[in-house]
Amino acid sequence: MARYDKISHEILAEILVAIATGGEVIGGNNRGSDVRSPQFGLIEVKSRILGTDGPYPRVSLKQHNLDKAQWFAAIRWDRNYTLYDAVMLPKLVAQGLYEKKRQSSGLAHISWADWSSVAGAKNIRAECESVMQGLC
Repeated sequence: MARYDKISHEILAEILVAIATGGEVIGGNNRGSDVRSPQFGLIEVKSRILGTDGPYPRVSLKQHNLDKAQWFAAIRWDRNYTLYDAVMLPKLVAQGLYEKKRQSSGLAHISWADWSSVAGAKNIRAECESVMQGLC
């Protein structure tokens, strides 16, 4: 956390996933993956606050996201930064959801319901909550 002087929900999500997976934050504005984990490899982290993405909670991906990671973590927060849920998908599963929802622009909005319930989803909420308790 010493790397940052302010913590956004996106950065907090990266830190949370890194600690929960035994990894390290490697992100930044270099369009690289966000976390490197010994167990999961490169992880792209997506973070959203409930209510800020319209009436249909979603995870948004582009092809360049899929090209750079082996796993994809989606972290959802309540408006007061309380953890709502945390779900990871392996690349092949994320790619399948992306292909079903890809628009002509290359962007795919995947509903939270689809993301969190697809076969292969790994819920890491308990691990993330444990990390959050340790940060307080």
